[in-house]
Amino acid sequence: MNKKELVAAIADSCGTTQAQAGEFVGAFCDTIVGSLKKGNTVAIPGFGQFIAKHRPERQMRNPATGQQMTARAKTSAQFKPSVGLKDL
Repeated sequence: MNKKELVAAIADSCGTTQAQAGEFVGAFCDTIVGSLKKGNTVAIPGFGQFIAKHRPERQMRNPATGQQMTARAKTSAQFKPSVGLKDL
């Protein structure tokens, strides 16, 4: 299912227009991304949780040249499904 299909399914389920459902999906995604950028966790009971995971700086090797490089520290998003979702 892609975003367009998700918006259509939400519009049918809620009895709204696809434009309104698209705004809901956009606001939902923006809210989660904003919270993760602040370093917070977003937990949705029965679905799962979105976690901002910090990865420290590390040494690595460039496979093309063999030179040592430093990979910068970064924060990435991680999703952990709930127990109910895992059982599907």
